Amino acid sequence: FTDAADSEEPGQYKTLIKEIVANAGSVSVIGLGTRADPDAAFIEDISKRGNGRIFFTENPSTIPNIFAQETVTIARSAFLDEPVQTQATGSWYEIGNKDFDWLPSVGGYNLSYTRPDDTAALITQDEYAAPLVAYGRRGIGRTAAVSFPLGGEFSGEVRQWPKVGDFLQTMNRWLMGETVPPGIGIRSQLTGTELTIDLLYDTDTWAEKFAVNGPRIMLAHGENADKIDELQWERVAPDRYSVRADLADGGMVRGAVQVGGVALPFGPLVVGADAEWAFDRERIAELRQVVAASGGRELVDLSEAWLRPPSKESAPLRPWLFSLLLILIVAEALITRTGWKMPDANFAYLFQKWRDARGKKSDLVKAQPKPAKKKPLPEKSVEETPTPQPPAADTESSAAARRARFARAKRKK
Repeated sequence: FTDAADSEEPGQYKTLIKEIVANAGSVSVIGLGTRADPDAAFIEDISKRGNGRIFFTENPSTIPNIFAQETVTIARSAFLDEPVQTQATGSWYEIGNKDFDWLPSVGGYNLSYTRPDDTAALITQDEYAAPLVAYGRRGIGRTAAVSFPLGGEFSGEVRQWPKVGDFLQTMNRWLMGETVPPGIGIRSQLTGTELTIDLLYDTDTWAEKFAVNGPRIMLAHGENADKIDELQWERVAPDRYSVRADLADGGMVRGAVQVGGVALPFGPLVVGADAEWAFDRERIAELRQVVAASGGRELVDLSEAWLRPPSKESAPLRPWLFSLLLILIVAEALITRTGWKMPDANFAYLFQKWRDARGKKSDLVKAQPKPAKKKPLPEKSVEETPTPQPPAADTESSAAARRARFARAKRKK
Protein backbone atom coordinates (compact mmCIF):
# COMPACT_ATOMS: atom_id res chain seq x y z
CA PHE A 1 0.00 0.00 0.00
CA THR A 2 1.28 3.45 -0.89
CA ASP A 3 0.23 6.94 -1.83
CA ALA A 4 0.05 7.26 -5.61
CA ALA A 5 1.04 10.92 -5.31
CA ASP A 6 3.93 10.49 -2.84
CA SER A 7 6.04 7.37 -3.49
CA GLU A 8 9.67 8.45 -3.58
CA GLU A 9 13.11 6.97 -2.83
CA PRO A 10 12.39 3.47 -4.21
CA GLY A 11 15.94 2.28 -3.58
CA GLN A 12 16.96 -1.04 -5.12
CA TYR A 13 13.35 -2.13 -5.59
CA LYS A 14 14.03 -4.01 -8.83
CA THR A 15 16.56 -6.29 -7.15
CA LEU A 16 14.26 -6.86 -4.18
CA ILE A 17 11.23 -7.72 -6.32
CA LYS A 18 13.32 -10.06 -8.47
CA GLU A 19 14.38 -11.95 -5.35
CA ILE A 20 10.77 -12.19 -4.12
CA VAL A 21 9.52 -13.56 -7.46
CA ALA A 22 12.42 -16.03 -7.59
CA ASN A 23 11.25 -17.43 -4.24
CA ALA A 24 7.66 -18.05 -5.48
CA GLY A 25 6.33 -14.74 -4.18
CA SER A 26 4.36 -11.92 -5.75
CA VAL A 27 3.82 -8.21 -5.11
CA SER A 28 0.47 -6.47 -5.54
CA VAL A 29 0.06 -2.74 -4.98
CA ILE A 30 -2.86 -0.73 -3.55
CA GLY A 31 -2.49 2.93 -4.47
CA LEU A 32 -4.40 5.69 -2.70
CA GLY A 33 -5.32 7.99 -5.58
CA THR A 34 -5.82 7.62 -9.33
CA ARG A 35 -3.79 6.66 -12.38
CA ALA A 36 -3.31 10.36 -13.10
CA ASP A 37 -1.17 10.89 -9.98
CA PRO A 38 2.57 11.57 -10.47
CA ASP A 39 3.82 8.25 -8.99
CA ALA A 40 1.13 6.00 -10.50
CA ALA A 41 3.46 4.73 -13.26
CA PHE A 42 6.11 3.79 -10.68
CA ILE A 43 3.77 1.66 -8.53
CA GLU A 44 2.32 0.03 -11.66
CA ASP A 45 5.85 -1.01 -12.58
CA ILE A 46 6.18 -2.61 -9.13
CA SER A 47 3.03 -4.70 -9.65
CA LYS A 48 4.16 -5.81 -13.12
CA ARG A 49 7.62 -6.82 -11.95
CA GLY A 50 6.07 -8.60 -8.95
CA ASN A 51 3.55 -10.58 -11.02
CA GLY A 52 0.77 -9.02 -8.95
CA ARG A 53 -2.17 -6.69 -9.44
CA ILE A 54 -2.65 -2.97 -9.10
CA PHE A 55 -5.56 -1.27 -7.32
CA PHE A 56 -6.39 2.44 -7.20
CA THR A 57 -8.92 3.87 -4.77
CA GLU A 58 -9.76 7.36 -3.56
CA ASN A 59 -11.79 6.04 -0.63
CA PRO A 60 -9.53 5.05 2.29
CA SER A 61 -12.36 3.13 3.98
CA THR A 62 -12.23 0.48 1.22
CA ILE A 63 -8.52 -0.30 1.71
CA PRO A 64 -9.08 -3.07 4.32
CA ASN A 65 -11.58 -4.78 2.00
CA ILE A 66 -9.12 -4.64 -0.89
CA PHE A 67 -6.43 -6.18 1.31
CA ALA A 68 -8.82 -8.98 2.32
CA GLN A 69 -9.91 -9.63 -1.26
CA GLU A 70 -6.35 -9.76 -2.57
CA THR A 71 -5.31 -12.03 0.29
CA VAL A 72 -8.11 -14.47 -0.51
CA THR A 73 -7.29 -14.33 -4.21
CA ILE A 74 -3.62 -15.08 -3.66
CA ALA A 75 -4.18 -17.75 -1.01
CA ARG A 76 -6.73 -19.69 -3.07
CA SER A 77 -7.98 -19.73 -6.62
CA ALA A 78 -10.54 -16.99 -7.25
CA PHE A 79 -12.86 -19.46 -9.03
CA LEU A 80 -13.73 -22.73 -7.36
CA ASP A 81 -14.78 -25.27 -10.02
CA GLU A 82 -16.28 -27.86 -7.66
CA PRO A 83 -20.06 -28.18 -7.08
CA VAL A 84 -21.27 -26.65 -3.83
CA GLN A 85 -24.59 -26.67 -2.00
CA THR A 86 -26.46 -23.36 -1.58
CA GLN A 87 -28.33 -21.84 1.34
CA ALA A 88 -30.84 -18.97 1.33
CA THR A 89 -30.52 -16.26 4.00
CA GLY A 90 -34.14 -15.09 3.85
CA SER A 91 -33.27 -11.52 2.84
CA TRP A 92 -34.72 -11.84 -0.66
CA TYR A 93 -37.94 -10.31 0.67
CA GLU A 94 -36.39 -6.86 0.32
CA ILE A 95 -36.14 -7.40 -3.45
CA GLY A 96 -38.97 -9.75 -4.39
CA ASN A 97 -41.42 -9.23 -1.50
CA LYS A 98 -41.90 -13.01 -1.31
CA ASP A 99 -39.98 -16.23 -0.72
CA PHE A 100 -38.04 -17.71 -3.59
CA ASP A 101 -37.29 -21.27 -4.66
CA TRP A 102 -33.52 -21.24 -5.05
CA LEU A 103 -31.48 -23.81 -6.92
CA PRO A 104 -30.02 -26.43 -4.52
CA SER A 105 -26.43 -26.31 -5.85
CA VAL A 106 -24.11 -24.65 -8.36
CA GLY A 107 -21.26 -26.10 -10.40
CA GLY A 108 -18.76 -23.45 -9.32
CA TYR A 109 -18.45 -19.87 -8.13
CA ASN A 110 -16.08 -16.95 -7.72
CA LEU A 111 -14.76 -16.80 -4.18
CA SER A 112 -15.54 -13.35 -2.78
CA TYR A 113 -16.79 -11.61 0.37
CA THR A 114 -19.77 -9.48 1.35
CA ARG A 115 -19.18 -5.81 2.00
CA PRO A 116 -20.13 -4.65 5.51
CA ASP A 117 -23.04 -2.51 4.23
CA ASP A 118 -24.37 -5.06 1.72
CA THR A 119 -26.59 -8.12 2.08
CA ALA A 120 -26.19 -11.70 0.81
CA ALA A 121 -29.39 -13.40 -0.34
CA LEU A 122 -27.75 -16.75 -1.21
CA ILE A 123 -24.51 -18.24 0.23
CA THR A 124 -22.50 -21.44 -0.08
CA GLN A 125 -22.59 -24.26 2.46
CA ASP A 126 -18.86 -24.93 2.33
CA GLU A 127 -16.20 -23.71 4.74
CA TYR A 128 -16.17 -20.19 3.25
CA ALA A 129 -19.91 -19.40 3.43
CA ALA A 130 -19.22 -17.13 0.49
CA PRO A 131 -21.98 -15.03 -1.10
CA LEU A 132 -23.53 -16.27 -4.34
CA VAL A 133 -26.11 -13.47 -4.69
CA ALA A 134 -25.52 -10.14 -2.94
CA TYR A 135 -27.00 -6.68 -3.28
CA GLY A 136 -26.67 -3.24 -1.74
CA ARG A 137 -27.20 0.49 -2.21
CA ARG A 138 -24.73 3.13 -3.32
CA GLY A 139 -25.99 6.64 -2.70
CA ILE A 140 -29.37 6.84 -4.41
CA GLY A 141 -28.45 3.92 -6.72
CA ARG A 142 -28.40 0.13 -6.34
CA THR A 143 -25.89 -2.60 -7.06
CA ALA A 144 -25.94 -6.41 -7.14
CA ALA A 145 -23.52 -9.28 -7.78
CA VAL A 146 -23.97 -12.92 -8.84
CA SER A 147 -20.96 -15.15 -8.10
CA PHE A 148 -22.02 -18.35 -9.87
CA PRO A 149 -21.76 -18.62 -13.69
CA LEU A 150 -24.87 -18.05 -15.77
CA GLY A 151 -23.31 -19.64 -18.86
CA GLY A 152 -20.33 -21.70 -19.92
CA GLU A 153 -18.78 -24.94 -18.72
CA PHE A 154 -19.88 -24.79 -15.07
CA SER A 155 -23.43 -23.45 -15.61
CA GLY A 156 -25.29 -26.76 -16.08
CA GLU A 157 -27.24 -26.56 -12.80
CA VAL A 158 -28.13 -22.91 -13.42
CA ARG A 159 -29.40 -23.48 -16.98
CA GLN A 160 -31.61 -26.34 -15.75
CA TRP A 161 -33.06 -24.22 -12.93
CA PRO A 162 -36.75 -23.49 -13.68
CA LYS A 163 -36.70 -20.16 -11.81
CA VAL A 164 -33.68 -18.68 -13.54
CA GLY A 165 -35.84 -16.39 -15.68
CA ASP A 166 -37.81 -15.11 -12.68
CA PHE A 167 -34.58 -14.59 -10.77
CA LEU A 168 -32.93 -12.46 -13.49
CA GLN A 169 -36.11 -10.48 -14.19
CA THR A 170 -36.69 -9.67 -10.51
CA MET A 171 -33.05 -8.71 -10.03
CA ASN A 172 -33.06 -6.39 -13.04
CA ARG A 173 -36.29 -4.69 -11.97
CA TRP A 174 -34.87 -4.06 -8.51
CA LEU A 175 -31.66 -2.61 -10.00
CA MET A 176 -33.67 -0.27 -12.21
CA GLY A 177 -35.42 1.10 -9.10
CA GLU A 178 -38.93 2.24 -8.54
CA THR A 179 -40.71 4.05 -11.33
CA VAL A 180 -40.15 7.73 -10.59
CA PRO A 181 -43.22 9.84 -11.33
CA PRO A 182 -42.75 12.38 -14.13
CA GLY A 183 -41.70 15.83 -13.00
CA ILE A 184 -40.02 14.62 -9.78
CA GLY A 185 -36.32 14.56 -8.91
CA ILE A 186 -34.44 13.82 -5.67
CA ARG A 187 -30.93 14.99 -4.90
CA SER A 188 -28.95 14.11 -1.77
CA GLN A 189 -25.64 15.58 -0.60
CA LEU A 190 -23.57 14.67 2.45
CA THR A 191 -21.06 17.30 3.62
CA GLY A 192 -19.21 16.15 6.71
CA THR A 193 -22.03 15.21 9.07
CA GLU A 194 -24.72 17.38 7.44
CA LEU A 195 -27.17 15.64 5.13
CA THR A 196 -29.12 17.73 2.61
CA ILE A 197 -32.06 16.30 0.64
CA ASP A 198 -33.62 18.35 -2.17
CA LEU A 199 -36.94 17.50 -3.81
CA LEU A 200 -37.37 19.14 -7.23
CA TYR A 201 -40.75 19.07 -8.94
CA ASP A 202 -42.69 20.51 -11.84
CA THR A 203 -45.04 23.17 -10.51
CA ASP A 204 -47.63 22.68 -13.24
CA THR A 205 -48.02 18.99 -12.36
CA TRP A 206 -47.39 18.83 -8.62
CA ALA A 207 -48.17 22.24 -7.07
CA GLU A 208 -51.89 21.51 -6.54
CA LYS A 209 -51.20 17.91 -5.40
CA PHE A 210 -48.67 19.03 -2.79
CA ALA A 211 -51.12 21.65 -1.55
CA VAL A 212 -53.53 18.84 -0.65
CA ASN A 213 -51.06 16.11 0.33
CA GLY A 214 -47.47 17.25 0.76
CA PRO A 215 -44.39 15.04 0.37
CA ARG A 216 -42.99 13.16 3.37
CA ILE A 217 -39.46 12.04 4.15
CA MET A 218 -38.37 9.32 6.58
CA LEU A 219 -34.80 8.74 7.75
CA ALA A 220 -33.61 5.46 9.31
CA HIS A 221 -30.46 5.37 11.47
CA GLY A 222 -28.21 2.34 11.79
CA GLU A 223 -27.83 -0.84 9.77
CA ASN A 224 -30.94 -2.38 11.31
CA ALA A 225 -33.00 0.86 11.30
CA ASP A 226 -32.84 1.15 15.07
CA LYS A 227 -34.25 4.69 14.94
CA ILE A 228 -36.60 6.24 12.37
CA ASP A 229 -37.25 9.98 12.18
CA GLU A 230 -39.64 11.96 10.02
CA LEU A 231 -38.06 15.19 8.82
CA GLN A 232 -39.88 18.40 8.01
CA TRP A 233 -39.55 19.89 4.55
CA GLU A 234 -38.72 23.54 3.97
CA ARG A 235 -39.98 25.17 0.80
CA VAL A 236 -37.04 27.24 -0.44
CA ALA A 237 -38.39 27.94 -3.95
CA PRO A 238 -41.66 27.54 -5.87
CA ASP A 239 -40.39 24.27 -7.38
CA ARG A 240 -38.13 22.99 -4.61
CA TYR A 241 -38.34 21.48 -1.13
CA SER A 242 -35.24 21.03 1.00
CA VAL A 243 -34.36 19.52 4.37
CA ARG A 244 -31.13 19.40 6.38
CA ALA A 245 -30.20 17.01 9.18
CA ASP A 246 -27.14 16.76 11.44
CA LEU A 247 -26.09 13.13 11.76
CA ALA A 248 -23.82 11.24 14.12
CA ASP A 249 -20.27 10.79 12.90
CA GLY A 250 -19.52 7.28 11.65
CA GLY A 251 -23.14 6.17 11.48
CA MET A 252 -25.11 4.83 8.53
CA VAL A 253 -28.46 6.22 7.40
CA ARG A 254 -30.98 5.44 4.69
CA GLY A 255 -34.35 6.90 3.91
CA ALA A 256 -37.23 7.34 1.53
CA VAL A 257 -39.32 10.17 0.13
CA GLN A 258 -43.05 9.58 -0.30
CA VAL A 259 -44.56 11.43 -3.25
CA GLY A 260 -48.22 10.58 -3.83
CA GLY A 261 -48.43 6.83 -3.63
CA VAL A 262 -44.76 6.16 -4.54
CA ALA A 263 -41.84 5.83 -2.12
CA LEU A 264 -38.46 6.84 -3.54
CA PRO A 265 -35.57 5.40 -1.47
CA PHE A 266 -32.10 6.89 -1.03
CA GLY A 267 -28.97 5.70 0.76
CA PRO A 268 -27.38 4.05 2.57
CA LEU A 269 -24.94 6.83 3.41
CA VAL A 270 -22.00 6.42 5.77
CA VAL A 271 -21.62 9.66 7.72
CA GLY A 272 -18.15 11.09 8.04
CA ALA A 273 -16.36 8.16 6.37
CA ASP A 274 -14.85 10.29 3.60
CA ALA A 275 -14.88 13.73 5.24
CA GLU A 276 -11.07 13.94 5.27
CA TRP A 277 -10.73 12.85 1.66
CA ALA A 278 -13.71 14.70 0.18
CA PHE A 279 -12.79 17.14 -2.56
CA ASP A 280 -14.69 20.39 -2.42
CA ARG A 281 -13.57 23.15 -4.79
CA GLU A 282 -15.08 25.83 -2.55
CA ARG A 283 -12.83 24.77 0.33
CA ILE A 284 -9.78 24.94 -1.97
CA ALA A 285 -10.78 28.45 -3.05
CA GLU A 286 -11.15 29.53 0.58
CA LEU A 287 -7.68 28.21 1.43
CA ARG A 288 -6.16 30.09 -1.50
CA GLN A 289 -7.84 33.31 -0.33
CA VAL A 290 -6.31 32.81 3.12
CA VAL A 291 -2.88 32.26 1.53
CA ALA A 292 -3.19 35.45 -0.54
CA ALA A 293 -4.45 37.54 2.39
CA SER A 294 -1.70 36.37 4.75
CA GLY A 295 1.13 36.63 2.24
CA GLY A 296 1.80 32.88 2.30
CA ARG A 297 2.41 30.38 -0.48
CA GLU A 298 0.73 27.31 -1.91
CA LEU A 299 2.68 24.06 -1.60
CA VAL A 300 1.91 21.14 -3.90
CA ASP A 301 5.21 19.35 -3.33
CA LEU A 302 6.00 18.35 0.25
CA SER A 303 9.73 18.34 -0.48
CA GLU A 304 9.59 22.14 -0.79
CA ALA A 305 7.97 22.54 2.63
CA TRP A 306 11.42 22.43 4.29
CA LEU A 307 12.77 25.30 2.17
CA ARG A 308 12.50 28.68 3.84
CA PRO A 309 10.60 31.13 1.63
CA PRO A 310 12.29 34.44 0.82
CA SER A 311 11.47 37.11 3.37
CA LYS A 312 9.82 40.24 2.01
CA GLU A 313 9.63 42.07 5.34
CA SER A 314 11.84 45.06 6.32
CA ALA A 315 14.27 45.03 9.24
CA PRO A 316 12.33 44.76 12.51
CA LEU A 317 12.45 47.76 14.87
CA ARG A 318 11.58 45.82 17.98
CA PRO A 319 15.22 45.07 19.08
CA TRP A 320 16.19 48.73 18.65
CA LEU A 321 13.18 50.01 20.54
CA PHE A 322 13.83 47.52 23.32
CA SER A 323 17.47 48.65 23.61
CA LEU A 324 16.42 52.33 23.71
CA LEU A 325 13.86 51.58 26.41
CA LEU A 326 16.50 49.75 28.46
CA ILE A 327 18.90 52.72 28.20
CA LEU A 328 16.19 55.14 29.32
CA ILE A 329 15.35 52.95 32.32
CA VAL A 330 19.04 52.77 33.38
CA ALA A 331 19.46 56.54 32.91
CA GLU A 332 16.36 57.30 34.97
CA ALA A 333 17.60 55.05 37.78
CA LEU A 334 21.04 56.72 37.71
CA ILE A 335 19.55 60.25 37.86
CA THR A 336 17.32 59.24 40.76
CA ARG A 337 20.24 57.66 42.65
CA THR A 338 22.68 60.57 42.23
CA GLY A 339 20.14 63.37 42.56
CA TRP A 340 21.44 65.09 39.43
CA LYS A 341 19.24 67.81 37.97
CA MET A 342 19.36 69.43 34.62
CA PRO A 343 20.60 73.09 34.97
CA ASP A 344 18.03 75.78 34.32
CA ALA A 345 18.64 77.76 31.19
CA ASN A 346 17.03 81.03 30.18
CA PHE A 347 16.78 80.35 26.52
CA ALA A 348 15.15 83.73 25.80
CA TYR A 349 18.11 85.62 27.40
CA LEU A 350 20.67 83.49 25.56
CA PHE A 351 18.90 84.02 22.28
CA GLN A 352 18.78 87.82 22.78
CA LYS A 353 22.46 87.87 23.72
CA TRP A 354 23.29 85.92 20.60
CA ARG A 355 21.34 88.40 18.49
CA ASP A 356 23.11 91.38 20.08
CA ALA A 357 26.51 89.85 19.48
CA ARG A 358 25.59 89.14 15.92
CA GLY A 359 24.36 92.74 15.43
CA LYS A 360 27.60 94.31 16.87
CA LYS A 361 29.68 92.16 14.59
CA SER A 362 27.73 93.30 11.56
CA ASP A 363 28.08 97.01 12.65
CA LEU A 364 31.85 96.58 13.10
CA VAL A 365 32.13 95.16 9.66
CA LYS A 366 30.19 98.08 8.19
CA ALA A 367 32.32 100.74 10.09
CA GLN A 368 35.67 99.59 8.79
CA PRO A 369 36.86 101.76 5.87
CA LYS A 370 37.56 100.11 2.68
CA PRO A 371 41.27 100.00 1.84
CA ALA A 372 42.29 102.49 -0.87
CA LYS A 373 43.41 101.11 -4.08
CA LYS A 374 47.13 101.39 -4.56
CA LYS A 375 48.22 103.30 -7.60
CA PRO A 376 50.95 101.70 -9.60
CA LEU A 377 54.36 103.35 -9.15
CA PRO A 378 56.00 104.79 -12.18
CA GLU A 379 58.59 102.60 -13.64
CA LYS A 380 62.21 103.66 -13.03
CA SER A 381 65.13 102.78 -15.09
CA VAL A 382 67.91 100.88 -13.49
CA GLU A 383 70.48 103.61 -14.15
CA GLU A 384 68.60 106.38 -12.20
CA THR A 385 69.81 107.11 -8.61
CA PRO A 386 67.47 108.60 -6.00
CA THR A 387 68.37 112.20 -4.93
CA PRO A 388 68.43 112.69 -1.12
CA GLN A 389 65.89 115.28 0.13
CA PRO A 390 66.62 117.64 3.05
CA PRO A 391 64.45 117.22 6.20
CA ALA A 392 61.35 119.34 6.28
CA ALA A 393 61.37 122.41 8.60
CA ASP A 394 59.25 122.43 11.74
CA THR A 395 55.94 124.03 11.28
CA GLU A 396 54.44 126.65 13.63
CA SER A 397 52.28 124.03 15.30
CA SER A 398 55.23 121.89 16.26
CA ALA A 399 57.08 124.89 17.76
CA ALA A 400 54.07 125.78 19.89
CA ALA A 401 53.88 122.28 21.20
CA ARG A 402 57.49 122.35 22.27
CA ARG A 403 57.00 125.65 24.11
CA ALA A 404 54.02 124.20 26.01
CA ARG A 405 55.95 121.16 27.15
CA PHE A 406 58.83 123.36 28.31
CA ALA A 407 56.49 125.56 30.37
CA ARG A 408 54.97 122.58 32.11
CA ALA A 409 58.38 121.21 33.03
CA LYS A 410 59.44 124.58 34.47
CA ARG A 411 56.34 124.80 36.72
CA LYS A 412 57.04 121.35 38.14
CA LYS A 413 60.45 122.39 39.32
